[in-house]
Amino acid sequence: MGEVQKVAIYPCGGVGFVLSSVARYAAYLIAEDLLPGKTEIVDAQRLLNGLPDEVELVEKNPTIIIDGCGYQCGSNLFRLLGLTPVARLLIPPIAKLPATFLCDCAGLKKQVRLAPGTERRVPSESGKNLATEVAVRARNMALEMLAADYRYEPQRVRQGETEICAFINNIPGEVGYVMVAEGVDRPASRPRLCGLE
Repeated sequence: MGEVQKVAIYPCGGVGFVLSSVARYAAYLIAEDLLPGKTEIVDAQRLLNGLPDEVELVEKNPTIIIDGCGYQCGSNLFRLLGLTPVARLLIPPIAKLPATFLCDCAGLKKQVRLAPGTERRVPSESGKNLATEVAVRARNMALEMLAADYRYEPQRVRQGETEICAFINNIPGEVGYVMVAEGVDRPASRPRLCGLE
C-alpha cells in the first residue's frame, strides 16, 4: 500500500442517454479545472486494447467511477476486468435532488436546478449544473484519497480470463457498494472516505 499521487476517473462511455454526456462533462471538469495533474480520465478503448499506460493508470491508482444510468456500465466494466473502484458516483439519484438543492458549483453555494437537460452533444445549462455538482463530489472524494493518511493497494487487471458481454443487473450487490451519500457509493472492502462519511 502506498500514498496516492493521482486518482483515475472513469466516466460513463455511453452515447444513447443525456446522462452519459453529463458524466463525461463532469470528468473533464475534474481533470482539467478542479484537480488538473492530480486526476486523469480513463479511456476505456485504450484500456480494453491493453495499452500499457492505460492499464498502469487503473492498476496503480484508485479509480472513481461515474455511472450515468441504471445500467452502471462503468462499474460493470471494472468488474469484468477484475478491478474494484474506490468509489462510484451514480448520477440519477443526484439528478433527483430537490430543486432547492444548494450546489457547491465553483464554491459559490448557489441554488440551481440539477437536471440532465435534453442535449447529448453538449449539456444544456441544467446539465452543466448537474455535471458540476457531480464533479465537485468527485473532487471531494479525490481530495480524501490524495490526503496523506489514505492508503491504496494497487490492483491487477484480470487478463486472458475476462468474460466480455456478461451484463449483470445487480452491480451494487456484485461490487459490494455501500451508500456514502445520495448517489455516492464505495465498495465495503475499500477504506472509508473520512471527510464524506
